[in-house]
Order: sequence, then structure tokens, then C-alpha cells
Amino acid sequence: MAIAVSHRFSPSGDLPVEAGRYRLVAAGSCPWCRRVLIARRLLGLTEALPVSWTYGKGADGYWELTGPDGEPGVDPALGARSLAEVYEKTPGYEPPPTVPALVDMTTGEVVSDDSGDMLFDLSTAWWDLQREGAPDLYPLNRRNSTDAWDEWIGSQINVGHAVATHSKDPEKAAAAANGVLVGFDVIDTLLARATRMEASREDGLTMLDGPALSAVVAIGQYLCGDKPTGSDIRLFTTVQSYEYGGRQHYPGGEAPSISFWPALARWFRALESRSGWVGPEERSALGC
Repeated sequence: MAIAVSHRFSPSGDLPVEAGRYRLVAAGSCPWCRRVLIARRLLGLTEALPVSWTYGKGADGYWELTGPDGEPGVDPALGARSLAEVYEKTPGYEPPPTVPALVDMTTGEVVSDDSGDMLFDLSTAWWDLQREGAPDLYPLNRRNSTDAWDEWIGSQINVGHAVATHSKDPEKAAAAANGVLVGFDVIDTLLARATRMEASREDGLTMLDGPALSAVVAIGQYLCGDKPTGSDIRLFTTVQSYEYGGRQHYPGGEAPSISFWPALARWFRALESRSGWVGPEERSALGC
């Protein structure tokens, strides 16, 4: 965490929900950002929560903002060229600045840098601003299942992929990469069983490899039944990063394409083709 306190919009949180008050700083190349961007589109919050884009690191080594022409420069809304300048207004900030970042435009401070909190809060606390017919990404009757999936995906897949592709410690990178691939085996097996496909990757798996039972029993076409939830978003953006470049940087050489896991691949392609799941900024950044 780059800030000492990541604030929340939940009933126990301290942030008021107001259209136009906050600004999201995001990069289409970042899977942590994409989970928030997907929710923002699906829920119809694109006008209520505007975005400032960053496309890479600047001269200071930190995320560089963009001017009105889309080129590196001073962001007209934030009045800053580097994301570090925005974070420096925030009490308790310790470098480096990270994305996604949620900026309260009334104070200029970063109020959240936790993508999981943002995804959950946009889904559950921004009800009044969501579009009519917006999906319920964290339904109450599936909350035990989404909680279990989120915890397991977070450690096994999300963090695992980040360590596998960025750690300078070969042993840690190799262990994390193996964990991600085993995780894909698990999800492929569970999706295959639920959708009556042949479970091609279950040999050698044990109950200890998978998520809690409350997650396993919920699986259907998607992780928690017949409709995508926030848990699917959390998995999707990492599978996306893996497939479109990340697997080429796994220890020991290029890891398999997701086509190696037929049920997982079908799940991924189904979501990839749905409206709102891949925006133009992400598509450009990923080359997909």
C-alpha cells in the first residue's frame, strides 16, 4: 500500500458516494486496474467516475499522466504530470505510487489504492448511481462463495502471477508460477465438471489445491453460478494478463496458452466477448 489508510464507501466506511467527486487513475496494461474498469463499465458508472489514464513510467520512474492530447503531459483534471505529485498530497504516503488510485477531487488526496476494495464498493455501495438493470456482482445469497473465491484467487492466481512475472528471486518466481498453473488446473477441472465437459486436468489434484467448499459448490457456467460476479472479474483480468504476454515471462520459458485448459479457455473467451469486459484502452495495451 502506498497510502497509510485506504478509505471505504461501505456502510462502515467514511467516504460519501457522490457522482463526479472522485477520479480514477488507471492503466489499461494493469490487471489490478482492469478489474475496477470492468466494474465501472458494467455498472454504468463511466460518467459518475471519470478516468485519468497513464500509459507508463516517466522520468521520475513513476506512473506518468497524460495531457488532453493523450500524450504524456499534465493531466488537466489533476493538474499533475506524475502520479507521484498526486500521492504527495496524501497524508501517510510512502513511495512508490501505485495504480489504480482513487482521488477525491475536493481535497486532491488519494483516498484508496486497493483495487479489491474499489471493485467491491462500486458493486455494493454505489447502487444509486448504477444504471438500470446493472448486474449484481456481489449478490448477498452468494456472498460466502464470492468471499471464498476472492480469497483463493487473490493468493493463488492474482499475487502468484505478479510474483511469477516480476520477482527477481528465481525460486520464488518458479514456486509462484507453479501455483498459478496448478490453480488453472483446479479451475479448469471445476468448470469442466459443472458444465459437463471432460475434466482433462484433474489427475494429481487434491482437495488441498482448491478453494473452500463454499466456492466449489457454487460453480456453474461461471464461478458462482450462471452469471458472472466480482470473483469472475478478479480471475479474468489475471488470465488476460497471462494469455496476452505474461506467460512468455514465466520461469523456464513460455508457459502454455489457456487453450491448454479447455474449460477455462471457454470461460475466458465467453467473458472476453461480452460487452463491457474489454475496453478500447485495455485492448490497445494488451494487443488483443
